[in-house]
Amino acid sequence: MSRLQRIYSLFEDAVAGVFFFAGVTLIFYGVISRYVFKNPLFWVDEISTYILVWGCILGWSLAQRDGRHIRVNLLYDFLPLKIQRYVSIFASTASILFCLFLTYMGYLLEIKYVHTGQLSMNTQFPLWIVYFFVPLAALMLAVRFMEELYRLLKDGGKGWFKEKTREIADRNKGVVSHHGGGSSI
Repeated sequence: MSRLQRIYSLFEDAVAGVFFFAGVTLIFYGVISRYVFKNPLFWVDEISTYILVWGCILGWSLAQRDGRHIRVNLLYDFLPLKIQRYVSIFASTASILFCLFLTYMGYLLEIKYVHTGQLSMNTQFPLWIVYFFVPLAALMLAVRFMEELYRLLKDGGKGWFKEKTREIADRNKGVVSHHGGGSSI
């Protein structure tokens, strides 16, 4: 893994982790405030929901990086390796296009909220901040699919075939792989 990839992975881990930790901490603070101090804070539920959702959508690329993104391997695993590679190339390409579409649509939504200045109902929190993470997360996920597509196409797929063969051998021995080794549909 290159230095840039390690830095990007660390960035993903840190940002998603900070949002999850902040969201859970805020929920804990709200529970303590409500039930111990009998002083419920109206803003805690809304803000903690935003923060947890931000952590989740930023975690999309983490799941893809670690081969834990949603996959349906029922038919894929029965295909010959050469066909699996082509299916993975198609799935990665389609995923990149979808992520870029989601990035663009999220950007349009973002621009709408910036121009209209809409605020959330309870806390009057600017909605452009709430929706800022949709195009960002979609773009981060697109980067991970591009990385996967590169791995599938690099050196004619020789590295992918080696990795997939090793994964199959490990699975037959009962060793669980933490990386999916390619998209499947």
